[in-house]
This record gives sequence, structure tokens and C-alpha cells, in this order.
Amino acid sequence: MPAGGLVYYVTSPGNLSNVIAEPIRAFVYLAILVAFCVVFSLTWLEVGGLGPSSVAKQLVDAGMQIPGYRRSQRAIEHILKRYIPAVTVLGGIIVGLIAGLSDFFGVFGSGIGILLSVGILYQYYEILVRERVAEMYPAFRRIFGE
Repeated sequence: MPAGGLVYYVTSPGNLSNVIAEPIRAFVYLAILVAFCVVFSLTWLEVGGLGPSSVAKQLVDAGMQIPGYRRSQRAIEHILKRYIPAVTVLGGIIVGLIAGLSDFFGVFGSGIGILLSVGILYQYYEILVRERVAEMYPAFRRIFGE
């Protein structure tokens, strides 16, 4: 267990009694965790091709448009720039808070471990549902690209 320095504030307090005993350490830990989650979510937005320009291009290529606006990539991108970065930052904050608070309460595993497990299980669920629909309704295979 670190006794001081930056590492002291970067490590989790461990349980609720330590959080109550050392609120500054808990706050700094939570703030650093949330900040890193926000930075990672913004990075993932650009690396994963989920930014406003990429999504606008996908929408235009799919032949979709927003009612009341021109069907140009620039117009759609302008609209998406209002929402996508804000939702990304909010998502990063929520993930960071869930992970940090679960560390404070001593949840089995860790907050990040729980989020990762839920994400993986949900992906498996989506795959199973897609396969079952493809078996029951063969016409959907063309839609899914199989």
C-alpha cells in the first residue's frame, strides 16, 4: 500500500471506511479515473470511426437524410457535431463514476471488470439472437450479410 506521492492518490481507497477516513484521496482518485475515462471515450470515438464526420458519411452513403435539412454530408455532420461529442463525454463520465464508486463499495471484481463482463455478455447475446433469427427466418440472412 503506497504511503504518499502521486501513486497514493491514483490507487483505490479500497473500501467505504477508507473513503470516509480519507475523502481527499477518494475524490482525487475518482476525478483522475473519470478524467481518464472521458479521454479514452473521446479517443475511441475518433479511432473507432464513430465521429460526426464518419457517421454523416455513413448516413449519406446509406441514402438517409434528416427531414428539413439538405442531403449533404456537411449539413448532417454539422447537426451530429452538436450531439455526438456531448454524449461521448457524458458516457465517459458515467463509466468512470460506476467504476470508481464500485471500487469504493468494494464490489467483487472491480467496476471496470463488471462493465467489461456486461459488455462481453451483451455482445454474445446479440450474436445468439442474430443467429436464431437467421435460422427462423432465412430471408434475414441477406439483411445480416451472411
